[in-house]
Amino acid sequence: MMGARDLHPPRGRGPRHATVALHLALASALGCAAKQYRLPMTAAELSGYADGAALVAYLSQPDASAAVCDRRSPGPYFARVDRDTRAALGKGFRDGRIAPRLWGRCMAALLHGADAATATAMLGDVLQAALDLVEDGALERDAGARDRLDALEQLYAERDASLASPPKLASEVSSALRRVRDAKPQAPQGQRRAADLLALLQLEQGRWQDRAVDGQALDALQGAGDERTLRWAAARLPDAELRAEARRRVVRLHLQASPLPEVRGDAAAVEDAVMRTGANPVSLARHAPVRGWLDPALGSAREVVVEQRLPEQSARLLGYTRERPVPALLPELPTRGNLHVALEGVSTPVTVCAPAGELDVTPCLAPGDVQVGASLATLDGDGVLRFTDWIGEAVAVDLAHQGRKLVLPITVAGRRIAALEWSLWFAAPADLVLAETEEGAAGPDLDVRVDGRAPARLVYAVSDGRRQLQAVAERQDARLFHVVSRGAPGRAGASGSDGGSGSSGTDGSSATCPSSSASAGSPGGDGSSGGAGGAGGPGGNGGDVRVSLIGVGEAREELLAVLQATIRSEGGAGGPGGSGGRGGSGGRGGRGGSGATCTDAEARTTTLSGGGDGTTGNDGARGPDGPDGPPGRPGRVSFSPGA
Repeated sequence: MMGARDLHPPRGRGPRHATVALHLALASALGCAAKQYRLPMTAAELSGYADGAALVAYLSQPDASAAVCDRRSPGPYFARVDRDTRAALGKGFRDGRIAPRLWGRCMAALLHGADAATATAMLGDVLQAALDLVEDGALERDAGARDRLDALEQLYAERDASLASPPKLASEVSSALRRVRDAKPQAPQGQRRAADLLALLQLEQGRWQDRAVDGQALDALQGAGDERTLRWAAARLPDAELRAEARRRVVRLHLQASPLPEVRGDAAAVEDAVMRTGANPVSLARHAPVRGWLDPALGSAREVVVEQRLPEQSARLLGYTRERPVPALLPELPTRGNLHVALEGVSTPVTVCAPAGELDVTPCLAPGDVQVGASLATLDGDGVLRFTDWIGEAVAVDLAHQGRKLVLPITVAGRRIAALEWSLWFAAPADLVLAETEEGAAGPDLDVRVDGRAPARLVYAVSDGRRQLQAVAERQDARLFHVVSRGAPGRAGASGSDGGSGSSGTDGSSATCPSSSASAGSPGGDGSSGGAGGAGGPGGNGGDVRVSLIGVGEAREELLAVLQATIRSEGGAGGPGGSGGRGGSGGRGGRGGSGATCTDAEARTTTLSGGGDGTTGNDGARGPDGPDGPPGRPGRVSFSPGA
């Protein structure tokens, strides 16, 4: 279980080298208890794990998304909240491996999906961890500690009103916070933050500055322009009507501050809309879009790398920038503040509405009014653009035919008003080697169609008579990609039989009084030789390969030479010969008879010596290894004229 104290303290060479960069990235690892994970890890790959360390490894990556923590997300998610997950998240947060804001968003989503007992325990952890940071003198000098406390405070303040922390712990923390707030000598950061947390805890009890909260208290906060405390009151007061009144006063502060004539001139209607929906969306039926644009910084200088998994006929999409030349996750892109649309009859361009909790009075576009005209990305309810990180190979082939750009058109009210355009590159795929599993079987006959109609790319369609596999390679990487029909390796030869052990020698007779000496043991028999190993089976022949090349124009002869070197038929390796049998062990020599001590009638003593042990027999020779089987023959590779 995550205890409270677990929570606190090359310049790129271009995407053509993405394969090398990916291998470097995959070699890196994160994880608790020395467990390693291959990176970059997409959300789809994370969903295959069940341990909290995997979630930490995912969240530690640049551009990771907290959507993986939310069971309401339409995409893959990690929703297991147990002791392991809580402990791992706490350690990752404390060690700085998870950015505080990302950790807070993930925890908020996990809280929403947790059962009541787990949610209460998690909130207790958060509350105690916040107290630990307030009591820690590091706040005065450590910006990282302050950032972590900000995340803890925000999570605690903005959680759903139905989620309660442990009452006894809340009371104990309140007492401790008072001591910090009133302590001497002064510690400005700790004392100010203690006062903030104490105000939060008092609001949960319906009190502020040690007095009951009522309409007059809320009016006083509005008059003082204290939006933060009003927001806390709107989230934390136990009375639903007072929470609504606190929200209304936040809205009125925003109305007073708005410079827009259409907001100030219709304040009552705007207030009503924001109280109902959390925003002030514009009616596109009355205010049609005129034009739109995206801020250049949105996804600027980014390329998309397609990494194919040919046996599975799938691919994943990764991001790549000059500043970060190792492919990583594609980022979430907020359209709010980055997409701007001029509307008829609205004095200033609008953007996507803020989340409802912001209570923003500015005219805006409802997220549902904005669409992305591509299957590779979706807009969530907050107007955040999220990319699909796994696609089928057929979709990857479609992308290959669309050119050098990944284009995501953005439409409002059915009108295209902007587009996000990123460079698109295909990492060189691993070789596609097709072979049977049965020992010594011939490789499959292949029909390979190579389509050069895509600008600067080759699209392969490989059929073995049972299925068709597709692949894409940049033309400059075509020499790195091989299509092979390969015979299966031959069967291994049988091992030779072991030789028999030699017989044991006969034990000698013991000495007998008065004068019979002991006899020696006889030698052990020699072990027999091991049997010869069996011959390995022949490798399977490679299948025949028929290649057609279409749509390559003037580069036909050059590409034909490349394909002749990279599309092959190979015989399978011959099976290894069986190992020779082990020679038998030599027999044990017989034991010599034992000596004796004799005493005659005159009490004279005579000693009779014992017999010597027989020698051990020689071990048998190891049998000869069997010969390796012959390799299979390559099949015929033919090239048709094509189109």
